Amino acid sequence: MKYLLMGFITVVISGLLFSQLSAEESPDNRQLLNWHSDIFQGQLAWLEQPSSQTTKATLIAIHGTPGSADAWQALMAQPNIAQHYRVIAIDRPGWGSSKDAQQRMYPQLADQVALIEPIIEHTSWSEQTSETPTILVGHSWGGPVVLALAQRFPELIDGIVLVASPADPAVSQPRWYHQAARLIPVQWLIGQRMTDSNQEMLTLDEELEKLKPELAAINMPVVILQGEKDWLVKSQNALYLQQQLSNAQLQLKLDEKANHFIPFKTPEVVADAIDWVTESVIASEH
Repeated sequence: MKYLLMGFITVVISGLLFSQLSAEESPDNRQLLNWHSDIFQGQLAWLEQPSSQTTKATLIAIHGTPGSADAWQALMAQPNIAQHYRVIAIDRPGWGSSKDAQQRMYPQLADQVALIEPIIEHTSWSEQTSETPTILVGHSWGGPVVLALAQRFPELIDGIVLVASPADPAVSQPRWYHQAARLIPVQWLIGQRMTDSNQEMLTLDEELEKLKPELAAINMPVVILQGEKDWLVKSQNALYLQQQLSNAQLQLKLDEKANHFIPFKTPEVVADAIDWVTESVIASEH
């Protein structure tokens, strides 16, 4: 019996670690020397990289779970991004340096939006960016946050890029190992970071259900990037978004060879999608 229990716990931990820890791989070293960090209004941490040449747009990047702003380093190193975008990569509420003294998590999208709102407003109305578009990019769990922000601030956000983003509640329900990780002994074994991530995964389908009624209201340029070998976020999510975002100027790009880690493995694909959204916004204004 003892060995069966140990085997069960091992399988639970392995499944949870592989599906969530690997979902937010980050480069090993911070290579972008011109990054600097700041704390906005004492609650939201973010990293900023100014453009090295003419600024075409401000790009706000939102990571998945678990994760931090550092997850976007490979994208920021792309020449077209480094040269022409002011980049603000956020530590989502509950993660990185945005974790408060109470160590609270915010698995509800409404709470994420409320806490990110000040930086969206500050960025959109700042002297640096008031004349250029504001584009959002979200990976994995960051995708629903981007969708919620686009719904909430259509006058401040001009376009979005969704990368391996969960969206369909029907295929985003907690898996058995997420349920098992609610047990205190399992939480003790996997640690606080994975326990926090699991908390976001447990309520994801409910949060996506809340998003559904307002998706058709999003009428800005959108690119959806999805790998068909992504078993963490199934490609059905991308097809669901294509159907629900019926009023968006939309491009869907399915890559039969890509997995969940598009921002890390092929950041140039994400950079090209950002360029397309930006150019679409600029063209619509003329």
